[in-house]
Amino acid sequence: MLTKPRALTLATAALGTCAVGLLLVRNPKMISGIATSYGWKLAYCYLNDRGLILLHASTDSVIFLSYVAISVVLAYLVYRTRRELPFSWMVLAFGTFIIACGFTHLMEVIVLWRPLYWLSGDVKLITAIASLITAVTLPPLVSKIEAMIRAARLSERRYKSLQVEANKLVHTEEMLRRLSRRVLTLQDDERRRLGRELHDSAGQLLAAIRLNLGIVSQWTNTDPRSSAKLADTATLADQAIAEIRTLSYLLHPPMLDETGLAGAVEWYVHGFGERSKITVTLEVDPGLGRFHRDVETAIFRIIQECLVNIHRHSGSPKAFISLQSTSSGISLTIRDEGRGISLRTLREEGGDLGVGIRGMRERARQLGGSLDIQSVNPGTLVAVTLPAIKAAPTGHIALGEAAG
Repeated sequence: MLTKPRALTLATAALGTCAVGLLLVRNPKMISGIATSYGWKLAYCYLNDRGLILLHASTDSVIFLSYVAISVVLAYLVYRTRRELPFSWMVLAFGTFIIACGFTHLMEVIVLWRPLYWLSGDVKLITAIASLITAVTLPPLVSKIEAMIRAARLSERRYKSLQVEANKLVHTEEMLRRLSRRVLTLQDDERRRLGRELHDSAGQLLAAIRLNLGIVSQWTNTDPRSSAKLADTATLADQAIAEIRTLSYLLHPPMLDETGLAGAVEWYVHGFGERSKITVTLEVDPGLGRFHRDVETAIFRIIQECLVNIHRHSGSPKAFISLQSTSSGISLTIRDEGRGISLRTLREEGGDLGVGIRGMRERARQLGGSLDIQSVNPGTLVAVTLPAIKAAPTGHIALGEAAG
């Protein structure tokens, strides 16, 4: 690959060569003019040979232009590495030496036209001084150059080691995310299973006990004390049945699968308001249709977690929930009027926000969505967006289009 300094050097050398060649092609009598303008005394050292004069004039011109190109590249290098090179002045001195050498060759061409021997000697004197300074100051810098080379090699090894460690961290992070996705999926499946077991097993057994208590109460209606105990027991059985039903629905509301997200959220919000005495205002888009089961489950769990956090930590008497259908998917906004979350805690990713909020973020992230928490005055605002279509990277979750 052609780098910028190399391209600059090649371009300068090529332009110089082309210029000399073009000059000779357009004026082939120039060489004879060189030898005759001031008499053969200016070219006697070239044996008055036109070919020899042409050879020296062209090669000295190319050498001069090449030296100039090298100096330009060195100046560019010094400019680009002015903060990294601790002895850039030495590079500049070396560049001056190269330029002086180039002008020495240029004077070899000029004296063919003009007898400027004193000027040529002065240029050679400057070249000699620059050469001497370079020769004297360069050896002590060898150790510094070697140290820089060793440091560069060490930096390269460290960079490669850091790259390896970074790749390991990325791989580990991806494995943790996959594990988190798997844990959330297993958690939802287990909740669904436990909810069904409670409803179909324990709930049915308690319902049978309640029926038997009703039958026994008819047999003992003549005994007031027995009837009172049976009535108390029947009341306890009814309460147990209600608790089992509520717990079963909280683990996994069957209407989430039967009627969809809107019905399940309305049922949960109503029950939460009765239990917590928190006034919850719910706005659901009338055009909200059905989404893939994973999307609806994620939205429902996020609403669950947010309302529980409001009840436990916020101290807010009110909560507001907005559930809207968008062109790209679904949008959820939850806001309270409580104590809120400090800006420092919000800036600390996963700091003191708790496992529940990290779980909500992971649910949104694994579905290709986002979850943003903001501190408002008063309270806290949680904004969630999830796409209606999502192709999961692991192939476990594949969301379809929203129905309706």
